[in-house]
Order: sequence, then C-alpha cells, then structure tokens
Amino acid sequence: MESLKKVTGTWHGTYAYESPELSAKRQPVPFTLILKQGWFGRFTGSVTEQDPAPGIRGSGVIEGYLAFPRIEFHKRMPVFYVALPDGRNITMREYLIEQGHPCERDVPAPPIFYQGEFSSARRAQGTWIIQAQQIPLADGSAIQMPGTKGVWSIET
Repeated sequence: MESLKKVTGTWHGTYAYESPELSAKRQPVPFTLILKQGWFGRFTGSVTEQDPAPGIRGSGVIEGYLAFPRIEFHKRMPVFYVALPDGRNITMREYLIEQGHPCERDVPAPPIFYQGEFSSARRAQGTWIIQAQQIPLADGSAIQMPGTKGVWSIET
C-alpha cells in the first residue's frame, strides 16, 4: 500500500443514509473536500455538497485527524437541515415553523462525526453519525431530534 502522510488537496466523495426509510428516497450525495494538513496528523478544510437538491446548501468546515490508515473528522455546516421521510431536506427553522413553533433565525447544524480507513493512498471510506439531540424552543421546552447515520467515501 502506498504511504500517505498528508491529506492536503481536493477530495471528491459521496455520503448516503443508512436508514432504509431515508436511503430508499435518496441517492448518495456528492461532495468536495478541500483539506490542508497541519501538525501531528491534524488537518482542516472545507466541504461543499455538489447537488444542493438532496443535500445541504452551503459550505461547511472540516477539522480532523489522520493516523494512516485511520481518518476521522467533524463536519460542521452553517445551517441545520432536517431529512424528511418524503425525501425533502428543509431547514430546522422551516421544520419548527411547520410544527407551530416560532423560530426567528436559522439553527446551526450539529457536528457530524466521520470515521474510516484508507484502502489506498487515494481512497478512504467509513461511517458518519449525527448524535440524537434536543433543540431548545422559545417557550423553554425542547424537541427531541433522533440521531442518524450512514456511510461515506472519498478519493483523489
């Protein structure tokens, strides 16, 4: 196997949902990572989803760690989107308003944790997860959002 010491560069990939209800209505979402290797295996970068219809619009921030062949990183998108069973993605703000809750501004997205392994110096794959969480509401109550998970792959 070729040795990989850095992830600096442009990587193209896809992610998909693991849940049968969501994956049946969605194609894998293509994305581009632009990464820059730092010290001691750390790296930073940006992510842009290439097809905003099924995915999340906007660019996100990547922070991660590489200890070849293992790779892990957090993806943080600027706006929280909710994947609906009918295949649509809407903002958390739109979702809360549809549910009858006031929401004056977009809700930041939760971190998405990616982990996986390189199968060669030019390709990696693994799993991603969004933890279940509570979204606080203006009246002091909260909505419980379930976690979700899936698979991803990248290559140069």
